[in-house]
Amino acid sequence: MLTDRDAVLRILARERLSIDSAAPGRTTFLSHLGAMPKLIPGPWIAHRELLYALALANLSPDQRRSLAQAILVDYDREFGVGRLLLQALPSGLPFGGASLAVRPRGGSPRCLYTWALGPDAQPAPCDWLLLRAQPEWALEGAEVLRGEDTQTLHALGSDVVIFVPSAVAARQVADHCLRGIPITAHPRFLPHLSDTEHDAKIALWPMDAVPSQSLSRRRVTAVIIVDGTETTTRTILRWAAERSDAREAETGKPNEIEVTEASCPGRLSRSGLLRFWEACERPSILLRGDPTWTGPGQEWLRANGAAVELQVDSTQLGLFE
Repeated sequence: MLTDRDAVLRILARERLSIDSAAPGRTTFLSHLGAMPKLIPGPWIAHRELLYALALANLSPDQRRSLAQAILVDYDREFGVGRLLLQALPSGLPFGGASLAVRPRGGSPRCLYTWALGPDAQPAPCDWLLLRAQPEWALEGAEVLRGEDTQTLHALGSDVVIFVPSAVAARQVADHCLRGIPITAHPRFLPHLSDTEHDAKIALWPMDAVPSQSLSRRRVTAVIIVDGTETTTRTILRWAAERSDAREAETGKPNEIEVTEASCPGRLSRSGLLRFWEACERPSILLRGDPTWTGPGQEWLRANGAAVELQVDSTQLGLFE
């Protein structure tokens, strides 16, 4: 007889639905802008705001065809894929970010898939909360990026690059920390930001675009890494050190780039996540994500009474990345 956990994994691995990943013969639900690093053409389902945001992106002809045929869903309206009944719920993130309530037509187990959660995320009663570890709550004492930090750098005239993992994070940083400050951004982010200026001294940049030519032309004096994994942080630190050495060799003067790390604003804190979990009726938690965050996140959740299991085998289930 299948345990609840086995039933959850079986639903997610074998049904016609795939979440934030693509597979032959499966329909993909996109939970947020940038859900798949490589947006693979195919049958898509997403909240209408997310599909509108995708329409602004630089898509290939095949991706545009998939977008034209995608199914738009609204929050709180149930729909079906194969033997599953589904409901998109607001995750509190911009661009139509959504959690996904999933249950078999037989009724159980009830699952709630989340990618990241904002303060206005809507909970739903469930048996299993499929949670992605985030440094904002997984790491004790995580420092969230504040508007005061960026205002100070702007007042000093610093040339700053803020590295973020996604367009969603770029928008949240802009909304919470950069209002009234001239900014520019990588071309991938520009369609999703407003009031940008080409020559602005503060730039929002994807973490996977560190070696880009346009970034190499910027004179950088400070770097902020927002929600960087251990691997991406190490890459950016190496890049900053190489830039500092090259500038010192060119000018003959020390030119160390100041690097700081911070968590993304506009996300649930530890107290907020506990309230969300309680509102979901204290479900078991299947935790995925970067090992640097899942370990301490699991310990903290268990210390607060949650039953937590880790999903660490990324080859077993494409959904859990």
